[in-house]
Amino acid sequence: MSSLLKFADDIKVFCQVNGERDREQLQADSNRLTEWSEKWQMPFNTSMCRVMHLGKANNKFEYTMGNYTLEVTNEEKDLGVITSSS
Repeated sequence: MSSLLKFADDIKVFCQVNGERDREQLQADSNRLTEWSEKWQMPFNTSMCRVMHLGKANNKFEYTMGNYTLEVTNEEKDLGVITSSS
């Protein structure tokens, strides 16, 4: 199961993905969050949702939220701190 961090209107979902089974679990967690948000009429702004792959041996799988394929990013700024995939 994935870990979840929440702060105000921001959510981060993350886990270590070592293969297809882990990728399926992370995608299932994303699907459950999407279903919850639609049920409670609080949809995610999917254009602001991104995936960051960490680690040199990362398979760089593709993930979706609903029918939207999440954009891959190499750098994100969060609360003034820049996190880089490198």
